[in-house]
Amino acid sequence: MSETLRRAVQALDALARAESDLSIREIAETTEVSKSAVQRILSSLVDTGLAVQDPASRRYGLGPRTLVLGTAYQKRIDLRSVALPHMTHLRDLTGETVGLSVRVGDEMLHIEQVESTSALRRSFEIGRTLPLWCGAPARFFLGDLPEPEQEEIVRRRRPSAVVPADPPTPEQLLAGVRECRETGVATAFGETIHGVNTAAAALHGADGRVAATLSVTGPSTRLDEVALGRCVPLLRETAATVSARLGHRP
Repeated sequence: MSETLRRAVQALDALARAESDLSIREIAETTEVSKSAVQRILSSLVDTGLAVQDPASRRYGLGPRTLVLGTAYQKRIDLRSVALPHMTHLRDLTGETVGLSVRVGDEMLHIEQVESTSALRRSFEIGRTLPLWCGAPARFFLGDLPEPEQEEIVRRRRPSAVVPADPPTPEQLLAGVRECRETGVATAFGETIHGVNTAAAALHGADGRVAATLSVTGPSTRLDEVALGRCVPLLRETAATVSARLGHRP
């Protein structure tokens, strides 16, 4: 990558992360590039529609062309095809079933999985809905919603096709939501199905929202708390890799 292109990408990243428009000085400080170089880069970005300048404040923000490019990129992404090879690799590393789930309203939907090769394994029926008020993946989907909506879902406990074996209380689940935001991983021990333990991590899209979750699931006789803990770093790493493929920039 040429130095000019690298600096232009840095400037766009700075504009994307900012909550409001930035001055040349602020962009220069963020990117550690001289103000004169930033000014030249911004001039080119404005000319191509990748950045815009407010005529009153003279500050800069992302231009409309970034939305066109981002939308075009998202249209070409198929969540399953992006995630599947990484799910297979994670299954091979952990020896356990790896699942991919999305949120549909106030329920979860299991859309893909790579099963463990062990004779003793646990898998879910693809296409069957799961409650959003139980299970490790649910923590991330709930955490992506406004707090009043979170509380409504966990307290109402809408009936689902799967009846959880040992669901957490609303207080426990909301505490788990807060915890997974800090740690990047959620765990559940025998919650949805008796004798089955799960760890989950979020897949983030380009907009930073939770697009899906990856999970590692297995029988508690083999995937106990210690074994599940060994899977967590691999799960986090895989989730970060897939998120990056979806366009997410931490």
